[in-house]
Amino acid sequence: MTCSKISLDALSLFSGSMAQCLSSGLSPRKALELSGRTVCSESFRRCIHAAIRACDQGAPISEGLQSGGRQFPHFFLPVIRAGELGGRQVEAFELVQDHCRRVKPSVTLVRNTWLYPLICVLFGWFVRTGIFLYFGLYHFAWLLVRDTFVTGLVMVAAVWLVLRIRLVKEAADRLLLQIPVIRETEIRLAVVLFFGTFRLMYAAGGLGVLPMFDLALSTVRNSAVRRDFSKARRILERQGTVGDAFEEPSLLEDQIKGLIATGSLGGQLDTSLTQVVGIATQQLEFRLKLLNQFLQRLVAFEVAVAIADTVLMCLLYPPGR
Repeated sequence: MTCSKISLDALSLFSGSMAQCLSSGLSPRKALELSGRTVCSESFRRCIHAAIRACDQGAPISEGLQSGGRQFPHFFLPVIRAGELGGRQVEAFELVQDHCRRVKPSVTLVRNTWLYPLICVLFGWFVRTGIFLYFGLYHFAWLLVRDTFVTGLVMVAAVWLVLRIRLVKEAADRLLLQIPVIRETEIRLAVVLFFGTFRLMYAAGGLGVLPMFDLALSTVRNSAVRRDFSKARRILERQGTVGDAFEEPSLLEDQIKGLIATGSLGGQLDTSLTQVVGIATQQLEFRLKLLNQFLQRLVAFEVAVAIADTVLMCLLYPPGR
């Protein structure tokens, strides 16, 4: 089945409903049926209906939802499966709900970093095109469409195809870590998603430390950061402690390493991981808000200047030409 990606908001609402239904003593089938009513996405509903049919045949919820393929965030099904294995199904859905709420603001801010400037640029493009058409300068309107839209699409497609090449993508990821503001953003986003997911798996129970680490590592999109975090895995493979393992990555701050080491030694790793995610989230959101404000003002100024220049050009253009 080919489905679109399920949003964190939708997954949070569904998971909260499932936890409430299951804690009330309802059967998995009935819980899926009632929780499915909270879902607006048609593809998500098809997944739930498939899970209901699987439950009728005696399959667990995680197996029933497996038909969803890649539309679920990677952490969802392993956490639910771990909860079923450990007899903590309700807690597993509650953990997913909490995790979605935690990471949603950071993911939204990252998306807004490129989305708002793009909307502003497209708005300016439409306005400038409309001005040319209003003054009857159809040739200039076409040139604007060709140069800014068609050429832009070709460039975006070319960059996308080039970045599909592994070596190019890795080089671009390393380059991003050399740019001061972007470096901190990339690292903190990785910390939020990685340790948030690791904490989720750890709290759910039922999984070994290496599977938990691998699932958490798959949330890190920057290959250079992912390679640095992978240094911790070698220590875990040798039965080292979590605190010792996370001393290895060079991109982690000493404060984060200290919290993890303290939690690992004191048997309070879950609490320490929660603190790490909280600190990194605050730092990430602060930097992203500053970056978003700067980019929005810069792009808005450039678009305003371009519109004013277009109006002036039309007013000064010799009539009849």
